[in-house]
Amino acid sequence: MRHFTWTPENEVFLTQVDAEHRDLFRLADELQQTIAGNAPPAELKQQMRRLVVHSEEHFSHEEWLMQSVKYPSYEWHKQQHDTARKRLKLFVPLIESGNLEAADLFFEFLEGWLQDHTSLTDRMMAAHVRNYERSHSTSALDRWGVGLAGTARARGAVDETGPFPRTVRFCKSCEQETTQEIRSTGLVCLKCIERSVSADLDRD
Repeated sequence: MRHFTWTPENEVFLTQVDAEHRDLFRLADELQQTIAGNAPPAELKQQMRRLVVHSEEHFSHEEWLMQSVKYPSYEWHKQQHDTARKRLKLFVPLIESGNLEAADLFFEFLEGWLQDHTSLTDRMMAAHVRNYERSHSTSALDRWGVGLAGTARARGAVDETGPFPRTVRFCKSCEQETTQEIRSTGLVCLKCIERSVSADLDRD
């Protein structure tokens, strides 16, 4: 079994990025446990999709963040994301077909990639982001909101298509720390949205 446990050594000191990293480690571990437990194919595919979707959302978020601060090593960083994207595309159908050898090779790659990427590549990016924010008196959350609002004004509408960056904040409605999406209208609590959708379905 590979080791997929987020520790403080993986911290890059950007709240939303660290939250997404913790989710990546958790989803990788859950997928490994699902395969080890000989779960039904439907459950395996669902768990695999969660990892793929979250990975792409996270990569897109980091790439937007790097572009917003004019990160000089953007292309080098994105190449590492693209390597992970290619491996996912290659291994997903093999793993979903029940190929255990492919699953072991994938987890071997993912374990090393996650550790190396978070401890070196992402820390370099995060240091640049923090320095940029200090020198420009701004934050990633502020830039995201202003950027989307400016684009919306230019074309007369707000584009709500994702993926949106996420962060962990205290929600007054839920009265706890929850995952929230950074949208043009502000922070949106995903737990509140889920409750709202469930309530609508119950009424139907």
